[in-house]
Amino acid sequence: VAASLAASRIAGSAEVIDRTQRNGVHYFQQPDDDLDYDPTRTSLTGHAEQVKFGKYGGGVTRFETSFVRQSAGFDVNDLGFLRRADLQDWSTWAALNFNDPRGAYRWLRFNGNHWQTWNTSGRRLNTAFNGNGHMGLHNNWDVHAGATVDGIGETYCDRCTRGGPVLRRSRRFFPWFGVKADNRRTLAPSMWVNLGYTDEGKSEMVSLSPSLNIRISTRLQASVGAGLTHNELNTQWVGNFTQDGETSYVFAHLDQETRSLNLRLNYTAGPDLTFEFYGQPFISTGTYTDFREIGATPDAASYDDRFVAYEPSPGMSRGFAFRQLRTNAVARWEYRPGSTIFLVWAHGRSHDQNSPSERSWSDEYNDLFELYPQNTFLVKFAYWFNR
Repeated sequence: VAASLAASRIAGSAEVIDRTQRNGVHYFQQPDDDLDYDPTRTSLTGHAEQVKFGKYGGGVTRFETSFVRQSAGFDVNDLGFLRRADLQDWSTWAALNFNDPRGAYRWLRFNGNHWQTWNTSGRRLNTAFNGNGHMGLHNNWDVHAGATVDGIGETYCDRCTRGGPVLRRSRRFFPWFGVKADNRRTLAPSMWVNLGYTDEGKSEMVSLSPSLNIRISTRLQASVGAGLTHNELNTQWVGNFTQDGETSYVFAHLDQETRSLNLRLNYTAGPDLTFEFYGQPFISTGTYTDFREIGATPDAASYDDRFVAYEPSPGMSRGFAFRQLRTNAVARWEYRPGSTIFLVWAHGRSHDQNSPSERSWSDEYNDLFELYPQNTFLVKFAYWFNR
C-alpha cells in the first residue's frame, strides 16, 4: 500500500500566468469545463494525489489498483515534465506468471488492464481494456501478443481542439504482436507489428519494426533495425482559426508515411574501457485532405455529425515533411574502481517544411547528409571517494 501527496505554486506577472492557464497542460479557457479562468491572476496553485494497493511478488498472481488525481492548477514543469493536469485516473491490472517449464513453453505470462479517466470537471475521457500474453519457448525464442480497446461507451477528448469544445471520442482498437529470437545466437531477428483502427473505420494505422541483433564476438555486438509506419488519421487537428470573432476548430484527414533506420554498436575493449554508438536517420511526410471543422454537435454519437465542411484558405498548409539524422557516440573509461570518465559526441541534422514532399523517401534520405550539422561534445567526470 502506498500513497503520495504533492502541491505546487507558481507565480509571475499576469501575462505569464495567463499564458500558463491557457497552455496545453491546463486549458483553463476551455468552454465545457468547470474551471475558474482568471486572466488577471498572478499565481497558480494545485495539488496531486495518488493511492495504490498491489501485490508484486510471490506465487502466480500479481495485481495493482490505483487512483491518481491532478488538479487543474497543478504545474511542476519548472522542475520536470508534466504532460497535462486536470486529470483523474483509476487503473487496475492483474497478471498470472507461470515460471515452471511445461509443454510448449519455458515460461508464460498473462496480464489484463482496465483504466478509466476523467477530468476534474467530471467529464469521462476514456474507458479501456487491455490484455497481453507473453510466452518463452524452449528454444529461447519469445512470442508476444495483445490488444487494447478504448473509447468504450460515451467518452470525450478534451484536448483535441486545443482549448476549444470537447469532442466525442470514437471507439479504438489496437492489436499488436511480436516475436523475438534467442539473443545468445550469432544472428537474432525480431519483428513487432502494431495495428490501429478507429473513427468508425475512417482511421487506421500499420507499423512494422523488424530488427536483427548480431553477435560478432564476445566483445563486439551490433543491431540494425527499421521502423515503417503508415498512418491514415481522419481526425488530425490542423489549427484554430479566428475570423470576424468566430473561431473554427479545423481537422483534416492525414495520410502519413514514416520511415526510420537505426544502428547500434557496442564494443568492450576491456574491463575498464567500452565504446557505444547509436545512429538513426528518420523521415516523416504527411498530406492533409478533407478539411472539416467542429460543427454544432461535437458530442454527437455519429462520427460524421460532429463535423461540417471547411474551405481552407490558399495559404493553409496541405502537409509537412520532416527529416532528421541523430547519432551518439560514447566512450567510457573506468580509470580506477568506481571512478569513470565519459566522452560523448552527439551529432544531428534536421529539416522540416510546412508542405508535403513530392520526392521519394530514398531521395529524402540522401539529402540528410547535405543538411547543416550540429555537433555537441560532452565530458563527464566521476570520482569515487572510498573510505
